[in-house]
Amino acid sequence: MASPAAGQAPREADQARPASRVPAPAVPLAAGFAVAALLSLGGAYLGLWFVPFALGVAAGAFLPRARGTALTGTALTVTVLTVTGGAVAGWAIALWIMALNSLPVGATARSIAALAGLPPYAAVAVAVTLLLAALQALAGTWLARAVFPRQVRLPFPGRHPQP
Repeated sequence: MASPAAGQAPREADQARPASRVPAPAVPLAAGFAVAALLSLGGAYLGLWFVPFALGVAAGAFLPRARGTALTGTALTVTVLTVTGGAVAGWAIALWIMALNSLPVGATARSIAALAGLPPYAAVAVAVTLLLAALQALAGTWLARAVFPRQVRLPFPGRHPQP
């Protein structure tokens, strides 16, 4: 490979990208995180505690099933964790808004923690609540991936299924 000093101009691929440009996969993941957080926040506001589970089911059901597609392996894991993080962020924002509106979130959390046999600290109950949001999203994803079958493989032409 010739250097630019040898009289050749550098190719476009050799030039560095501008620092302000965001990589292409980061934009859909950020949008997915924001949508999951907003849906989870809306569900928490309406008292729909199962919204993280529904988000997990949607994430697991609508991702490609076949091997060799763009969303397999690491990308699938990142997508699932993005939805899970969005669900947790939505619940955390809902709890934060309730605390800002002077609702007794801390006192309620302490009471629930004490009744559950946990240390009577508000942070413990809030952490368990956010952990439940994450577990719901992951369980929904797992259920959708288990229930909806992989892409059906068609037999070769001329072959007949074995009885």
